[in-house]
Amino acid sequence: MKLIKYLFWVLLLIASLIFLVQLNELNQFDGNTLTIKIPFLLNMEGYEEGFNVWLVLVLSLTIGVVIGFLLASFQIIAHKKEAFSIKSKLRRTQIELDSLRNQSIEDEIELIDEISDEIL
Repeated sequence: MKLIKYLFWVLLLIASLIFLVQLNELNQFDGNTLTIKIPFLLNMEGYEEGFNVWLVLVLSLTIGVVIGFLLASFQIIAHKKEAFSIKSKLRRTQIELDSLRNQSIEDEIELIDEISDEIL
């Protein structure tokens, strides 16, 4: 099953590369490749004219994947912390329950019925 999954991802990457090459060929005007200017990156040396369309597409997708990964990581950490807290609370409750089970019946245990006191 893993082999099929890896094969699928490799085929998807190859298809993406073919798409990007064709995108670059289609976005030409008078033999020059069209570029996209990004506001904060205009002062970079060699990129005053802008970035190729395919490069901007790859960078924006990569940034989106990294941001999604970080958000998912924070959620996973929060869920693990919550699960650890619930496990420790369960452990304390189990210890308390075991100590009540092991308590002798002859010990004086005073049970108060709060419901009957509230009705009266």
